[in-house]
Amino acid sequence: MRSLRYLVLGLVFIVAIAFSVANRHLVPFVLDPLAGPGSAASFEAPLFLYFFASLIVGFLLGGFVAWVSQGRWRRAARQRAHEVFELRKENDRLARHLRIMERAPQLRTFAAPAGDQDRPLIH
Repeated sequence: MRSLRYLVLGLVFIVAIAFSVANRHLVPFVLDPLAGPGSAASFEAPLFLYFFASLIVGFLLGGFVAWVSQGRWRRAARQRAHEVFELRKENDRLARHLRIMERAPQLRTFAAPAGDQDRPLIH
């Protein structure tokens, strides 16, 4: 499985290098279309840099959108984790109470009239 991953990554790198070599010519990038290519708001770079930059920006934007759209699931998971924490705390408290009640049987019996001493307080 690992070798297949390395093979695919190697092929991707070979294609990326071939694309970069084939698209080395300079292309102007103009931020102000009214001023033209000679303005201060323009620069020239190889075409493959624009391509790779757009891939990186798209990847980052897609990751951000996915992260934002999954916010409700993360919030629900935090709420469930808090509920589990509270329930475990309650379970521990009740288990301690049960151990105390099992160790002290005299606390479970109520001081009843004579002859009714083994009647438990808790039913």
